[in-house]
Amino acid sequence: MRTVVVNQSGRIFRAVSGEKQSVGKTIGEAVDALTQQLENGNQETLFIVQRFQPDEFFTAEQQERLSQLMQKLRQAEAENKEMNPKERAELEKLIDEELEGSARRAETIATLIK
Repeated sequence: MRTVVVNQSGRIFRAVSGEKQSVGKTIGEAVDALTQQLENGNQETLFIVQRFQPDEFFTAEQQERLSQLMQKLRQAEAENKEMNPKERAELEKLIDEELEGSARRAETIATLIK
């Protein structure tokens, strides 16, 4: 059985299965893009749609900072400007941490359903 976790970050949905990931504007778009990356995508698959709530894998403080930085990114893009490089690096680090948290959360859930 393959486990896919879908969560929402800002306005983007992310689907994660093991090392593979995809994003989309909707849950379906994210899942469809991920399915294309998976071998034997039609095998029995468990989908978990996660509400974006703080937990031990990605804290409320991390979520708040991610939200602030995403807002700054959107503002910079709307103004056709570059985001501050230091803040851009922090944003990318938080995105990576959120993705790692999603993977760890999926692993935890997978062990519970075996």
